[in-house]
Amino acid sequence: MTKLFVLGIDGGTWDVVDQLLSQGQLPNLAALITSGARGRLRSTLPPQSAPAWTSLVTGKNPGRHGVFGFWRR
Repeated sequence: MTKLFVLGIDGGTWDVVDQLLSQGQLPNLAALITSGARGRLRSTLPPQSAPAWTSLVTGKNPGRHGVFGFWRR
């Protein structure tokens, strides 16, 4: 059985995370990256947390799942 672990750092960019990794400030994350994989993901439109996480879980874009933010308009 293949196992999958997805770690999402909401609002974290590799520009900031890489700097912290190079300073040795994130040893546990460095170990996960060394033993796994990492990458840059394209976000949703709009590029906000609520629709992005919902798209990750459902596999649908915001137009299909209907979540565009944390509040109803």
